[in-house]
Amino acid sequence: MSFEININNTQVEVHEGETLLNVMRKNGIKIPTLCYMAGFTPSGACRLCVVEVEGKRDLITSCTYPVEEGMVVKTNSSRVIKARKSLVEMLLANHPDDCLYCERNGNCELQWLAEELNVKERKYFSRKNTDKRDHSSPSVYRDPAKCILCNRCVRVCEEVQLVTAIEFVYRGNKTKVNSAFNKGLNVSSCINCGQCIMVCPTGALVDISHIERVQAILDNPGKETVAMLSPAFVASIAEQAGIKNTDNPAGLITAALYKIGFKKVYDMSVASDLNIVLEASILKERMEKNHSTPLLSSCCPAWIKYAEEFTPDILPDISEAKSPQQLMGRIVKYHLHKETESDKLYTVGFMPCVANKYEASREENTLKGISETDAVITVREFLRMLRSSGISLSRMEAENPLPPLENNSRAGFQMAYSGGKAEAVAMQLNLLLNGKNPSGFKFIPPKNPGSKREVKVKIGKHEFGFAWVSGIMEAQNYLDQLKHDQRTDIHYVEVMACAGGCVGGGGQPVSYFNAREKAKLRKKTSQELEKLPANTIAGQNNDLATYLSANEKNAGSKSFHTNFHQRNVLK
Repeated sequence: MSFEININNTQVEVHEGETLLNVMRKNGIKIPTLCYMAGFTPSGACRLCVVEVEGKRDLITSCTYPVEEGMVVKTNSSRVIKARKSLVEMLLANHPDDCLYCERNGNCELQWLAEELNVKERKYFSRKNTDKRDHSSPSVYRDPAKCILCNRCVRVCEEVQLVTAIEFVYRGNKTKVNSAFNKGLNVSSCINCGQCIMVCPTGALVDISHIERVQAILDNPGKETVAMLSPAFVASIAEQAGIKNTDNPAGLITAALYKIGFKKVYDMSVASDLNIVLEASILKERMEKNHSTPLLSSCCPAWIKYAEEFTPDILPDISEAKSPQQLMGRIVKYHLHKETESDKLYTVGFMPCVANKYEASREENTLKGISETDAVITVREFLRMLRSSGISLSRMEAENPLPPLENNSRAGFQMAYSGGKAEAVAMQLNLLLNGKNPSGFKFIPPKNPGSKREVKVKIGKHEFGFAWVSGIMEAQNYLDQLKHDQRTDIHYVEVMACAGGCVGGGGQPVSYFNAREKAKLRKKTSQELEKLPANTIAGQNNDLATYLSANEKNAGSKSFHTNFHQRNVLK
């Protein structure tokens, strides 16, 4: 049922059940919020969305209040503006005055609100938060002094990622956000996905930066810095910088890295191809042994840590193939160079996710005490490096990554978004079983909305089920359902911890109001870039075939595989 209400002296058509906030934003009326997140049940905790409704004694929170027939609403009356301004002033009462060197300076919602509401001075004074900063995690840095108790990070961690690594503790004016038993995030149940960073409106949650350590190595003449470019990273930079696919974004990034001071730059696409080949081979072996449970992907480090902590019973079903980042680090340090030189190389992965920082620190990803990947630079960090170096990608002259292994298939770009890897593995499996180009092979993703999808494909005389799911909650629900229904028609499940896959990763640029749209644009960019490589299947990569033949006659070499184990953490 639809009817009209009056908003700021304008008649607006609404539908029964809609909230005032959604109606106003749909009609282009700007309403500030701090606690509200699309897709979550509104709480009205921050109260910044208050509006004045004729006949109501008090101001009401528009995010929680449903529309009513005959309503007369004012969104910018002096009473409303005064209330919002007072709320922001109280939030600033104990907030640090370090905007000049805060990482979120210029991209902070609290700062924006103070400017929009014309807050020029501190009217309220409160005792500063003296809780110690938590930099124990390899991926996420937490500064309690900047927390405004908006509840976003807590809700994402609990309701979307099912981790609850951080939560509200104490009551009243002593309420704060903290990890279990006031211990560091490194011993908590945190899976390092970085989704809390993506929703934090201030600088209370940011990533552990590797920029300074990389800069120190760049200035060290005894070290040789090697950059490894993830295709998902390239697609994200191309979308963020507005670079056309035909302008060779990987080449422009490569040129910028040489200008910054990197000695060598390699394309990580070959490692993506290798990961696909390995998982398709593992899937083929499992099928020959008639496994009743599906093979689960292993390229997402946040998903792996979640499985180790919360569902260790499924670890035997997770592929033991190393992720593309770690495969590339192994290839660079121990196959393209002599082992005696590995301690002089400093490998830096350029990735779209902060969880890759944690992955690089795992003991399983070291050899004789030397890490395969020494540092990880996210999309946010690279954009910061470009700004500090005064480099504009659009003015660079493209340079190709170094040979060998500079060629690739489309699989690397497919791994950037949910469902892409499942398709790449299916195509490689078809190549393994049929031994020819799959001219008649079809992999058609369903058009149903949501983050969970399935596809049945015909390979030879058999039908195989492929599925993909993104977001830990969706993944857990889907795997539980498969187990409950005792289904045996799904043979491979691609799991990504972040909604949409790497395009929604925790290392992407923070975008509060259009995060989903930006993720869709990154996916579109990845799909455009995947049209450029000549090879459509990972196994058709001639560089990969030559490399495997020359260096690893047995594709099942232990250097390409890892192991996972149960982790006992504070929950």
